[in-house]
Amino acid sequence: MLVTVTELQNYMDIRFSNRQEQAAEYVLEGLQSELESYLGRPVEVQTFTEEHVMEHNHSGLPLTSFLYDWDDAGDDGATREIGLIAAPPPTIYLENSPVVSVASVNIYRPQEPTVAHLQVEGRDYIVRKYGLDLYTSFANDRIVIEYDAGLAGENIKMFKLTILRAATREMQNMHDDVVGIKDLETRNVAPLETGFMEKELASLKRWRRVRI
Repeated sequence: MLVTVTELQNYMDIRFSNRQEQAAEYVLEGLQSELESYLGRPVEVQTFTEEHVMEHNHSGLPLTSFLYDWDDAGDDGATREIGLIAAPPPTIYLENSPVVSVASVNIYRPQEPTVAHLQVEGRDYIVRKYGLDLYTSFANDRIVIEYDAGLAGENIKMFKLTILRAATREMQNMHDDVVGIKDLETRNVAPLETGFMEKELASLKRWRRVRI
């Protein structure tokens, strides 16, 4: 996790009991998941495995993006054909970004569903921050990609501070609720806002992934 229980204790200047430490872990895990859901990307570099099935060749690509070769078979002009000599490679957009590195890309073809064709970076595919361009695939190929992706959250101090602030409110509310239940009476403590506040999320909007 981006923020540890020890860091939360130091921030609040208190010492948790064993049960409070377990509760703090739930809170920190939940807040990090909530933050990643808002940003649309992991806040720490993690390893992921994805499968994609290639669509029909050139599906959705404009014809003007192709390069053609005009073949004139004779001087009389009786036979002329346009032959395709190059086309943009299909792009696979990965679920998590930014992509840090790609460990492996394997292609499983419909006629050989159990045979893995390992691809070589730089020759068969090029890594982008949002995915990769694949040069050796055909329609209906199953592509299995193992890669590392995520933000360098440890170096973005605003992430840690925002989680610490939200976790402090959560722990304070939880403490008040527990004491009130044990005393069988309300403590008349105004509940603090839990989770992330809108102004906190607004300060992190620059790192948000927006898909079109």
